[in-house]
Amino acid sequence: MDMTATRSTTSTQSIGVRYGVLSAVVMIIYYIVINLLGLQDSELIRFGSNIFILGAVVLAIGTLKKKHDGLQKRIPYLPGLAIGFLVGLIGAGLFAAFILIHAIFIDPGYAGVLQNQDYYGVRLPLLMVAGSVVILGTAVGAMTGYILMMAFDKSGGKYTQDH
Repeated sequence: MDMTATRSTTSTQSIGVRYGVLSAVVMIIYYIVINLLGLQDSELIRFGSNIFILGAVVLAIGTLKKKHDGLQKRIPYLPGLAIGFLVGLIGAGLFAAFILIHAIFIDPGYAGVLQNQDYYGVRLPLLMVAGSVVILGTAVGAMTGYILMMAFDKSGGKYTQDH
């Protein structure tokens, strides 16, 4: 078994998990702040929490880039994509779990508000609302990772063995 590949995978996972948890913490703080300010009914304000996933992916891929620059190696494309996906999935998953716990146990009235929101012309059960948060966050993370990795790709569109 190639130990370099194992270390790279572990590094990718640890970076993704670290920044995914960071994005979840910041999104939870944002959620609490907008609720304290009474802005939770604005879809645009609530949607703004996704900017923290985008920022966390940028920071995570920057960490991966620094690690590879120190080794004088080209940044690998697939681990960068994986980091974006992981940050989005973990961050949005933890955030959705927090929203569910808050809506069910802390503020049951808010569960009704979430269920009565009109999402694209449909009213969704609370678990589906949480699922949509996870799907959207994962998509934001994955697409941000994809775009950033294209920016770091210096191959000029040519496939090479070390790429």
